[in-house]
Amino acid sequence: MLKMKSYWLILAGALMVPAAWAVTKEAVEVKWLDLMPKEDLEAMETMPEITHETPFDKENLPEVMFSSSVVDTYEQKNIRIAGYMVPLESNDKGEITEFFLAPYMGACVHVPPPPPNQLIHVKFPKGAEVEGIWYPYEIEGVLSLDSFDNGLGAASYTLTADAVTVFEGE
Repeated sequence: MLKMKSYWLILAGALMVPAAWAVTKEAVEVKWLDLMPKEDLEAMETMPEITHETPFDKENLPEVMFSSSVVDTYEQKNIRIAGYMVPLESNDKGEITEFFLAPYMGACVHVPPPPPNQLIHVKFPKGAEVEGIWYPYEIEGVLSLDSFDNGLGAASYTLTADAVTVFEGE
């Protein structure tokens, strides 16, 4: 009986090794334009200049500014991306648990905001101590094609974060 128990413990341990490896697998570094479909990137490069005087509505802005088209290359992949935080929710310790990640500082308060395919809705239940929203942060976690809209902004991607750190890169 003892031998049979040992067999099952060894088998259970062996089965857990691939699962543990998958969780700690190196994250793929992703740049913001990697998340924009080629057609949208081409449309952005050829659109007229937008100023603060340009009315923010679908009649005055090119459709690409409202695009929620996604790139599925990184779906369910562990990625790492840097950007700026727009806090949405915090825990009782004041740590940020949910936020938009944007490609540039002030993106969600400037008019117009980035298109949905250039915003990521980040969930970080553990909570992140934030030094300030004017600092760039590097986020690591699993990306999904789940869209999110809360009235402040719309994101075509959702990322369940494993790590949130101040970005030290260039």
